[in-house]
Amino acid sequence: MGRWIILGIVVAVALTIYAVVDCAMTDGRRARVLQKPIWIIVVLLIPVIGPLLWIFIGKGNGQAKAQRIPPEDSQVYGDTMTVRNEHDDRIAELEEQMRLLDEEIERDRQNTMRNHPSSHTGGASVVDGEDDEGDDSDETTDSESNGDDEGRRQ
Repeated sequence: MGRWIILGIVVAVALTIYAVVDCAMTDGRRARVLQKPIWIIVVLLIPVIGPLLWIFIGKGNGQAKAQRIPPEDSQVYGDTMTVRNEHDDRIAELEEQMRLLDEEIERDRQNTMRNHPSSHTGGASVVDGEDDEGDDSDETTDSESNGDDEGRRQ
């Protein structure tokens, strides 16, 4: 007889644990009669009967309420499509503006690179406005004495 009592207690505890976990994991929209937190309290405070009530009465039939999708010919669908088209048009407009800005940036970058002094390949540059027709040995000596390589332009 003691074994049956222990077995009954184990079954009641297992049923309660199952019902509490099931109630906690079930979507709140599927709970019938009471709200989910109240169902958890009922399951915990009323042994055996609380879990059975949850399983047979409180838990929904397994189908959450599906959202109704309006048919294509309804006014709501038409309004939704109008809004979507407006968004698509705005996105296309912004993408075109971004493309134009990217092209402008690329043109400016190419112009800057084309006009940059380091990109000129012709002739030696004149730093102080003097001609390069002077004595190159003086220029080398000056640069060596200063420890500066800028004097060695040839």
